[in-house]
Amino acid sequence: MKSKSIVVIVTVFVLASMMLSACASATPVATEAPTAAATTAAATVAATAAPTTAASNPDTIIIGTTDKIASLDPADAYAVHDWEVIKNISNGLLAWKPGTTDIEADLATDLGTVSADGLTYTFTLKDGIKFGDGTPLTATIYAAQLNRLLTIGPKCPNDVADSLAVPFVKSITAPDDKTIVFVLTTPIAYFRNLLATAPFVAADPNIFKADACTLFPTAPIYGTGPWFVSQFNADEQMVLEPNPNYTGKYKPQVKQIIIRFYSDANTLALAVQSGEIDIAWRMLSTDQITQLTGVKGVKIGTISGGSIRFLTINRTMKPTDDPNVVKAIASSIDRNEIADTVFGGKVTPLFSMVPPGFLGATDAFDKMYASPDLAAAKKFLEASGYSATKPVKLTIYYPPEHYGATTAAWMQIIKKQLEATGEIQVTLQAQEWSTYIPALTGGKSYNVGVMGWFFDYPDPSNYLDPFIYNGGMGNNITAAVKGSTTGKPINDTAKQLVALLQKADIEQDNTKRVDEYAKAQDLYADLAGNIPLFFEAEHVVYRDNISGSASYATPDTLNIGSNIVFNYSLLSKSK
Repeated sequence: MKSKSIVVIVTVFVLASMMLSACASATPVATEAPTAAATTAAATVAATAAPTTAASNPDTIIIGTTDKIASLDPADAYAVHDWEVIKNISNGLLAWKPGTTDIEADLATDLGTVSADGLTYTFTLKDGIKFGDGTPLTATIYAAQLNRLLTIGPKCPNDVADSLAVPFVKSITAPDDKTIVFVLTTPIAYFRNLLATAPFVAADPNIFKADACTLFPTAPIYGTGPWFVSQFNADEQMVLEPNPNYTGKYKPQVKQIIIRFYSDANTLALAVQSGEIDIAWRMLSTDQITQLTGVKGVKIGTISGGSIRFLTINRTMKPTDDPNVVKAIASSIDRNEIADTVFGGKVTPLFSMVPPGFLGATDAFDKMYASPDLAAAKKFLEASGYSATKPVKLTIYYPPEHYGATTAAWMQIIKKQLEATGEIQVTLQAQEWSTYIPALTGGKSYNVGVMGWFFDYPDPSNYLDPFIYNGGMGNNITAAVKGSTTGKPINDTAKQLVALLQKADIEQDNTKRVDEYAKAQDLYADLAGNIPLFFEAEHVVYRDNISGSASYATPDTLNIGSNIVFNYSLLSKSK
């Protein structure tokens, strides 16, 4: 996700239901180790506070996080935690079944109908839907609220609309109070997945006005979902209570959810160990997870998804405008050394921007570069006139904290690997996040930078299109062109890649899409505008009196599936 906190990405997906088929990945395991191990962990994660009254109350569940809320307006929000809250206080026509990437009807009576040309989707609303403040939801109100994506959405600061609505949706109308019709600009293979995302939930018209972005509404904040926000302090906590007008099937099991915001992951780890909070969720490092493993009363659920990390290579700035230079970089990277040395094998080397398990995923970078291959790297460099006495000089930028405290360590390893060619000199430059990310994605300031990604919707297109179309988020494989969905390719290979992805984006036959995406990954590896490095599993840490629902997938991860959707209504707490 372009999360304005661009973080994570998920590993083991395949397109399910109408476009996806479920992935046969290993079931995540929640662990509780012997009491004796607690002593070791306590050395660095020591309990410093007694459990609070709220944390001991079986009717209240406290979730701790280091993620801050950037926006609660569905027409604007574009960060992982924002979407999580929005989808708990409201819902859309379609949703993902808990713990899976299967699509199911939510506010709609069914999955809707599609016209023969693939351009028109029609849905019928269920009866009796109301917002938490008692306002009935009609298709007319719903369509008007969704049209905020097309009108004010592009003007909102987080601008989710220009990624997930404006390029695809021509119009949203309600011919009557029960029917919603979407007309698309072009057929889209994954449109139902878009409808399951947070921007397409029903937004209360009394809170989210048609002519303005409302990033932080005053509580109470209502939707049509199982919860409403009764209190919210952006620096401290958010309180959710059951929506008395909720008519769906995921009814809350407790009377209150408190989301407590922590300034750093160490404090978050201490809080879950001590019992100050019931659940620690986003973002604990692999070191902190290791320290908490074995602590009495604590369970750790490992989710088959996580953070993708990669290098963004600016293909129009010297010296990385030279194909031989970027191919030398790609040939020099040893992903296994990064995984083993920095993470103790707890991250998985990544050889394509499309992670394993997604439709059409390949190991294109391993096939093309078989890295590390220093002999090949030198050959590329020398073909462009570089040598030990005339090395390539690169500055690689990175944010020192945003992707975790280990970032500096693995950046040092990348520097060492590139310099092992004897023909590349690397300067590492740390840059604070708010300055770093616009400079990187703007495509004019950095030759090489580090980036992370979490999908917007579970489809391989979301791992390729954003990094190819209209500037490619800083790699300039295409030049951004106003009014264009793709931009202008920089060379013939990029032109072939854009054409192939445009074809795959609308292809309804998954067999054909597999072939198209496999070919696209080969072209992408050749361009090397991004060089994939590794992905890291997500974890949820929780006290042993907290449970997910056994009725749905992955209760051992509190029903958080590989799409990182957290349904608070499935949580229960014993005394």
